[in-house]
Amino acid sequence: ILARVITDPPKGVFPLGDLWLWPGFAVTRPAYSQLIVADVHLGKAASFRAQGVPVPDQVTEESLERLSGLIRVSQSSSLIVLGDLVHDRMALSGLLPIWERWREQHPRLELKLIVGNHDRKAGRSAIERQLPGLQVHEENLLDQGLLMAHESDDLIDGRALANAPVRGLCGHEHPVVLMPDALRAKRIRRPCFYLDHQQILHLPAFGSFTGGHPVSLAQCKRLFIDMVDAVNELPPLALDRGRRRYR
Repeated sequence: ILARVITDPPKGVFPLGDLWLWPGFAVTRPAYSQLIVADVHLGKAASFRAQGVPVPDQVTEESLERLSGLIRVSQSSSLIVLGDLVHDRMALSGLLPIWERWREQHPRLELKLIVGNHDRKAGRSAIERQLPGLQVHEENLLDQGLLMAHESDDLIDGRALANAPVRGLCGHEHPVVLMPDALRAKRIRRPCFYLDHQQILHLPAFGSFTGGHPVSLAQCKRLFIDMVDAVNELPPLALDRGRRRYR
């Protein structure tokens, strides 16, 4: 793949090496026209409804619309999903026509899926049948020196660029950070990206109906918070103070 000449990132987008962290829970690699997300969990609402839990059925369409918006604004020609594109086998019910309508909007988009634990519940053959056009990778993926996987444990690999600001990307954890809200006298949860001490960047869950798990600041070398209209880095002093609580 030939690298593109890139300019400065748009307002609200945080540059980290050759990666851009976007509000809306996505990463791009502009030099290679790549959009990267994790934990989309398509069809989760349908799976819940099949189990008798009343959930609106527009969740999948909303997630795909957000993907479309990011594809357009980032001018990406490739989409890489770091696992859990779908929620489970029941989530695939009725997904094919929705997927096909979405694919018609992006006929030349290259699609790669690194299989996650929820994708395995659905089954690779079922995913390939219901979501045609995917290149499915069972294990980690090395692309232009950057390792990508669903879980960080799958990124212990010497093939990555050892001195790069980010050695690998993963999802799986659905990281969020708890922030004080002075107006409401309580803490609010915001999705976040964090760089761990192995130089692995953990992505927030992309899906609209996924929940999140608070990240321990002791795990973080750097922490980036999605503030809806911008991704902001938590200042090093604040991060250091937070770490001390875990010692």
